[in-house]
Amino acid sequence: MKNLPQRAVDVSVIEHELKELWEQMTEVSAEEDQQAVMRACVANLVVVNPAGESAGEISPMIAEVTHQHPSRVILLLCEPDSSQASLDAMVTAQCHPSGRGRKQICCEQIVIQAAGEDISRLPSLVRTLVIPDLPVFLWWRDLPDFKSALFTDFMQGADRVILDSAGLADARQGLRTLAGLVEEKPQKTAFSDLNWCRLTPWRVLVAGFFDVPKYRAYLPRLNRVQIKSVGGGSSEPSISAHGLLLAAWLASRLHWKATTKPHWIDERTCDWQLEAEDRTVTIHIEITSPEGAVRPGLNSLQLLVEGEPSAQWVASIAADGKHLEGYVRLEGRSEGARVIRLDDDEEAQLAGRELEILGHDQVYEQSLKWLVSR
Repeated sequence: MKNLPQRAVDVSVIEHELKELWEQMTEVSAEEDQQAVMRACVANLVVVNPAGESAGEISPMIAEVTHQHPSRVILLLCEPDSSQASLDAMVTAQCHPSGRGRKQICCEQIVIQAAGEDISRLPSLVRTLVIPDLPVFLWWRDLPDFKSALFTDFMQGADRVILDSAGLADARQGLRTLAGLVEEKPQKTAFSDLNWCRLTPWRVLVAGFFDVPKYRAYLPRLNRVQIKSVGGGSSEPSISAHGLLLAAWLASRLHWKATTKPHWIDERTCDWQLEAEDRTVTIHIEITSPEGAVRPGLNSLQLLVEGEPSAQWVASIAADGKHLEGYVRLEGRSEGARVIRLDDDEEAQLAGRELEILGHDQVYEQSLKWLVSR
């Protein structure tokens, strides 16, 4: 990766500075017999960074994302608590070897620093800087205020909004608010949740169980779900966002209806009663200690048919923390062992996967809708 020196510029001449930047890179490449530079861009990536995190801290992560998805990056650094309004910008380029021949694939990065009241100017400024006719991805790395005018303005200009519900302090209320927002969004705007992306191996494993006809025959009798999730050590009873999303996915796919709110038995365990066509289903969620956990997030999932003949589907993190293991237990006999390799849950990798999606994730939106309708 190659970074050009950053230069502070007036926001009104950003496009002029970008033109000069590419001309300079081309001249330097030709004069010094360096690798040829090829400008590439398949999307606009607008990144809203948490307050207090610098461009230098996030640039390596953005470089990893743009290596696979060359984009015009507009990085926004906001200081909302500043008493002094200010708006400034700088331009730079991110370059990667193409892997073939003597070429570098380069894309541009515009860093905009805003403070105080001038933060409200960012949506209109960004709209003038995005490349027309290319999709606009809004990666909101901070915890957004879903009801704020700033978030709403940015959302309306985006084809896809990328969030991470893992940091929600009150996951149930936060996801319900997000669900309402998704329901009211502009038609073109889709949503991604990195926390939902982390659940993909779990959903693949569980769905794969029921590709087997004899296992599907037990589904009408499924009456208990047990979820174990690593907590953050807080004494406040709170279901994690990934636990809620997994429960909502199961309930929305199997057409269960919640009859109660989650009932806390103690600070670490709660039961949630749902209703199927002819039976009650209990979702039991247990928050485990992070101490000794081989991996953050979900620890295990069990789907149970209690009564005779009994059945149990189990998915859990392997001892190496790199695999998800599953098996089926029918009437006391274990069978159907499965193993799925888990990808790294690095933020850049998760975001990169979401940049590959252009349409709506209907299953995610339906899972959120289930939460808001209960």
